[in-house]
Order: sequence, then structure tokens, then C-alpha cells
Amino acid sequence: MLTFIHAADLHLDSPLRGLGRYEGAPVEEIREAARRALGGLIDYILENSIPLLLISGDLYDADCPDFQTLLHFSLQMDRLKDAGTRVALIRGNHDAGNTMTRSLKLPENVRTFRSAHAHTWRIEDLGAAVHGQSFHGPEVLNNLVLSYPDPVPGLFNIGMLHTSLDGRPGHSGYAPCELKHLLAKGYDYWALGHVHRHETVHDSPYVVFPGCIQGRHVRETGPRGCVRVDVDNSGAVKVERIILDVFRWENLKVDIAGLKTFTQVLDKTGLEMELVYSRESGGRPMALRVEITGAGGAHNELIRDQEGFMASVKRIAADISRQKIWVEKIILNTFPVLDFEELKKSRTPQGDLARFIDELETSPGGFEELDFSLDDLAARLSGTGVALPDLKDLDIRKNYLREARRTIISLLSMDQSGPKGDPSG
Repeated sequence: MLTFIHAADLHLDSPLRGLGRYEGAPVEEIREAARRALGGLIDYILENSIPLLLISGDLYDADCPDFQTLLHFSLQMDRLKDAGTRVALIRGNHDAGNTMTRSLKLPENVRTFRSAHAHTWRIEDLGAAVHGQSFHGPEVLNNLVLSYPDPVPGLFNIGMLHTSLDGRPGHSGYAPCELKHLLAKGYDYWALGHVHRHETVHDSPYVVFPGCIQGRHVRETGPRGCVRVDVDNSGAVKVERIILDVFRWENLKVDIAGLKTFTQVLDKTGLEMELVYSRESGGRPMALRVEITGAGGAHNELIRDQEGFMASVKRIAADISRQKIWVEKIILNTFPVLDFEELKKSRTPQGDLARFIDELETSPGGFEELDFSLDDLAARLSGTGVALPDLKDLDIRKNYLREARRTIISLLSMDQSGPKGDPSG
């Protein structure tokens, strides 16, 4: 039986630029989170006597802050060495170009794969063969998989690769390849890195992004960690996600529909913050971005006293969590309530626009006359993983037209008493 841990994208001591300007930000707690998550990973490996750890790139950031980061990782690897755990490591786009990382000799239980070409580490006593290749620099734009070695007969073959595959939203297209290229190699497991969100791309054989072990900002929400892989004597593979993050990021949207007063919005926001904290934090400290959205009678009162509302939300968060919730930002994105049927009868610019959008919604020919197309934008976004709506589908088109009517007309009609958004952020 073979058991190993697959982790990636640790980004140890990633610099958190600009965090200090946020009032009340737990800067040191966030800055230490990646190290603590790594410590939790090592503890799990030792407690469960796991003999092999794979790290599929971006162990550090390109601008690794100082030598202490490298020493910290080396000491953690010493802990694994003492327990007999071996470590396979490839460099990704963030840590390949860091000259400092090359100057530190890691313990002998760590095998760092070369960047010149893919090669194989045969670990006969574990019944495993690990194939991998590091990035030679911050940008690798060719398909590395095509030159990976053939599988080793009689061993469990693992491929390590730092890649975005054929594109993932928010991730640069490094080491691009397709799933079919991975499957054609005949390996038993693909240990991918680069994409920070956990994803099982394929399950026979398994092709897995474990995600990062610790979210670094509000775009990296939800649980973060690694995966544990168990292979039994028949070759059957079981994959289990292990959660490691010690500080969690979340987004919360609060809709003011049906709410008429400032106090009602505060009450609903407090209830929903309490729910998301109890449901999602697991007792961890949490950074929360709150967006107040929708159309409601409370809109004008919120806009008139933005600073008072935002201060009240932060106070409620502290009361709920005993300082475990930090409100990273509050966004006011609300609109006044409008009677569109009455508006369409009016001879105002808003009324003209409402009638025009209604005509587009009910008359397909009118939309076609606009000669509106997303084809050029789709071509530019090709390979990024961003999907554009199919406006030839009448139901999709109607939904977008309705949303456009609500948003544009509400913006034209809203109280202009002040800017929206968090004045501090």
C-alpha cells in the first residue's frame, strides 16, 4: 500500500502589500498564516506516518522576502527527514526565478526536479515512480507534458506538473496542455499545481489540483488545504481532501429587497454575518468582504449615512465573533425601488430607455438590428476559461436585458447624495 500527500502553491511569506492601511487588519496573523498552515501540514504527515510529500510548485513567491523564509522551510523538511518522509518538489512560475532559493541546500530527503527536462525519481521501496520538471523561469509557455518519460512498469506512476491546463479563470496560461495529453502518458496519478482552488479534473486516473494550503486574499475564499492519496494493494486509488488553512476569507452579499430602514439592513447584515461565520469559519479567524446589494426602501438612508452604517457593521462583527471577524471591506451597491410600469409611461429619459429595452426583449428583430456581437471579445478571451453568454439564446438574452434595465435605470434614478463604497478601502 502507498500513501502520499499532494500539496501545491504554499507561497510562503507572500508579501501582503497595502494590508496595513486597513483599519483593524490583523496584519501579523494573516502574514503568519501560510507558515502555520505549513506547520499543520507537517504535523499531519508526522501524526499519520506518511512516507511521501509532493509539492507541485510555487513553494515561495518570486520576491521571497528574506533568507529566514528559506530556513523555516528547511527546518520543516528536517522534521520530515527525521521521520523518514521523502519530499518531491518542482518549481513553478513564482519560485523558479528566485536566486535565493538556489543558494540554500535542502535536506537530502528533498528531491528538487531539474528544469532542463523532465526526469523520473524511482522510489522502489514505496513502489512509486515520480516524474516531474521544474520551470526554468517565471514564464513557461510550451507544453512540457509531451516530453515527460514513459511510465515505469510495476510501479505506481505519478506525474508532477505546474500548469493551468487549457485555462482556468484568474490564472496565467503557463505550461499549457490538455487533459488528453496527461491521460496519454499512462500515469496513475497527476499531481498538478498553479490553480489555487481545489479541483478534481479527472478521476480515472486522478488528475488533481489540490489548491493552495492557505488563502491569501478575498479572491481565495473558502477552505484550503492539500489532498491525501491512498493506493491499496490492488491499485485502487482513494483521494481525500485535508483542510489546513488557519485564517479564512469569505464574501457575503446582503440583499436589501423588502427592507425599508437603516436599522433593518443592519439587523439582517448582523444575522447573515453570524450565519456565515458559524457555517464557514470552523472557529478560525475570518476576513469578510460585505456587499450590500439590491433595491429597497432603505437605499436613500444608507447612502446618506454611509460612514455610520459601515462603522455599525464593523462593530456588529466584533460583537458576534469576539474579534475573530475582520471586515475587510464594505461595498454599498444598492438602488432605490422603482415602479417600472409607471416609469415606462413617463416622458423622461429613464422612461424612454425602459421602453426601448422592453422592445428589444419582445422583438428579436430589434435586437438583431443593433448588430451587437461578442465574437471579438470571445476571440480575445480564448484559452482563459472565461465563458461569455450566448446572446443568440432568447431566454439568456431576455435575462440579461432585464438585468440591464434594472441596473442602468436604477443608477440613472438613484439619489446622488454621495459616492458608494467603503471610504477606507
